Amino acid sequence: MGCIDKRSVISSGETTISAVHPDIIKTHILTCLEGPELASVASTCSQLQALAEDQPLWENICHSTWPSTHMPRVRQVISTFPRAYRSFFSDSFPEFVARSSRTPNFHSTPVLVSAVDIFHRRRLVLSKVVETETESGWFRCSPFRIDLLDPKDAVATAVEYPGSGEACEVLSEDLRLSWIVMDPQGKRAVNVSGGRAVWVERHWLSGEVMVRFSTVVDGGERGSASEVVLCSVTVTFGGEMQVREACLQMEDMDGMILNGRDSLGILQRALEGKRGTLLKDVKNEGRNRYLEFIDRKTQRKERKVRDERRLDMFCLVLALFSFAALSALFLF
Repeated sequence: MGCIDKRSVISSGETTISAVHPDIIKTHILTCLEGPELASVASTCSQLQALAEDQPLWENICHSTWPSTHMPRVRQVISTFPRAYRSFFSDSFPEFVARSSRTPNFHSTPVLVSAVDIFHRRRLVLSKVVETETESGWFRCSPFRIDLLDPKDAVATAVEYPGSGEACEVLSEDLRLSWIVMDPQGKRAVNVSGGRAVWVERHWLSGEVMVRFSTVVDGGERGSASEVVLCSVTVTFGGEMQVREACLQMEDMDGMILNGRDSLGILQRALEGKRGTLLKDVKNEGRNRYLEFIDRKTQRKERKVRDERRLDMFCLVLALFSFAALSALFLF
């Protein structure tokens, strides 16, 4: 340890971090850390904070976490972020979005860039980048849907076909998806996939396997069907476990797919909102929030049914009362 000041060791009996050469810290310590660990280390002291702001460190972390960040279009967008890869990681790593109490600063977003990576047991299955224009009337009025693949495309995988319910449950644990939506105009990004699958279903006739990933975001309109919205990604595997379809959609509590205009507003809220903190039970957080959404959706449906029954009963009573009044009028 020739780079350590031996006099400081002798005088105090301890070696402080300032006694270690910065190149040693950066090369042999910081490069071994993952993103959350590096961010945690950077908050301990000003010296480590300065070293942890090194862009190549964050670039390597982003590339290893999301292979799609290697692609030229994504690299170009990230280069415009305030702190480049450091900002991108801070925006994209949390697996869910916390509710935001403030109204977002809406701005023109002519295009959304989606960087998508699908993994099976830490092995990359699919990595792709797609751009979606957001200014046409067709986008704003049609049901919101971003397709990752063209209809005739299929991506082969080495994933084993789940032949039983237990195998489907195992598949839901083994698959991981990252769908990062970037706003080049606002220089922000958000991961809308939730990380792990919330359910896996095998179609009894076609043999296709559908896997859903989701996160719940704040729609902003209290009491409405879009008070909370399910942002979901459905990945469809063919009988030979080829990826045939992967699409992103937004669903309100009435089960309706939102249009492009409303979905864009919710995405902007998510992009500008405060990110959630990492939880101890992060593995099950996405599924728990999904089940909570389904429960609220069921309660809302039951409440609407009860209201409709009350309205029907009121109309029936009113009709009977009117009939009785007319009968009495004609009799007397």
